[in-house]
Amino acid sequence: MTMLLGRRGLLRAGLAATALPGLRGMAFADPAATREVPLLILVFLRGGMDGMHFLSPADDRDFTELRIPTLRNAAEGDRAGERLDAVPGTDFRLHPGAAALAGIWREGRMAIWPAAGVPQPTRSHFEAQSIMGWGQGRSGEAHGHAGWLAAWAEATGGAAPVVALSGQDRAVTELIGARRGLAVPSLARGLEMPGGEFGTAMLEALHRQARGPVAEAGRSALASLRGLDRLLPRNAAGQVQPYAPANGADYGPAAEFGRSLATVAQVARLQPGLTAAAVDLGGWDTHDGQAGRFDNRVRMLNRGLAALDADLRDLPRRWTVLVTSEFGRRLRANRSGGTDHGRAGTVFAFGGGGTRGFGLGRQFGPWPGLSADALEDGVDLRVTTDYREAFRQVVAELAPGAPGPFGNG
Repeated sequence: MTMLLGRRGLLRAGLAATALPGLRGMAFADPAATREVPLLILVFLRGGMDGMHFLSPADDRDFTELRIPTLRNAAEGDRAGERLDAVPGTDFRLHPGAAALAGIWREGRMAIWPAAGVPQPTRSHFEAQSIMGWGQGRSGEAHGHAGWLAAWAEATGGAAPVVALSGQDRAVTELIGARRGLAVPSLARGLEMPGGEFGTAMLEALHRQARGPVAEAGRSALASLRGLDRLLPRNAAGQVQPYAPANGADYGPAAEFGRSLATVAQVARLQPGLTAAAVDLGGWDTHDGQAGRFDNRVRMLNRGLAALDADLRDLPRRWTVLVTSEFGRRLRANRSGGTDHGRAGTVFAFGGGGTRGFGLGRQFGPWPGLSADALEDGVDLRVTTDYREAFRQVVAELAPGAPGPFGNG
């Protein structure tokens, strides 16, 4: 069960169907005992990011003939994208606002799947996001009582009380059912409950004698929050000191997205047993006026991930950032200067930390092309990589030998 500390400090229990073990006496684990636990950070670009605007086959004749210039990255000129030299025969260019991400690729610390998505043909935000969150192949398919990331974190993480973290004020589907999970958008003011010590005492009294999974979640979350709060550095007056990112990382230019990423990084350093985290960046549903809106989103994504990469670079354990969206968008623009819901999109991952490099560096997934006979339904980039296969590869590289997600589906 994931406990949520919302923007207004309201603590509430997330519901899951599985019973919880007793965690009443939970205390924070010795950092030395959890130093080798890997960390997977999921960044979900909600709204359906246009993968072909983010990563363009700049010299593909079908692409240049069917895509308006303002919604693609060129090989040269004012709209020239960042050249990747990913595969022979096609000049793939990252959006010019993604220079830092292109730099990570050139360092050999990034893998990209340019035509990934859910197997089920769907253009529904709700349906596609739900399929991905539960780790399904199609809507209605049987799944467990936990999102795929929560299940993987519980199977992979150590004895730490905070294994899964949503760096925002809600628990995403991927983390539903995390029995040692929290949703915390910021640590800037500590983790004091509403009403201070009195409020904490009331919540403890409420859950102390109660039975059942919600009561167990309440007790465990209070212990987790109190333990994490005690680790926050404070001045002589008891005020929480601002987080100081490592290596000159600056989350400020990425605004709220940056604050969420900074919270994840801060908890990762305070609690070495943190195994999984999730952060959303919305605003990718670009049905109209895409050019300017998309440019702003890419710059925000680039700034936030660049700061996170710098901050975590010297983390003594391995970490990976996995970036996905529920689907891509149509090849042809619409009459409003935007793109409608499509099928395949771009999934990418990068990592570092620990004593070995990112083993999937410069891996580039299959590309189906954009000729008329290659398109799905004649309008969409075809899915050539089941998103679950891309995720499996990322998890297997990060935590060799650990249980994989999705079973054999």
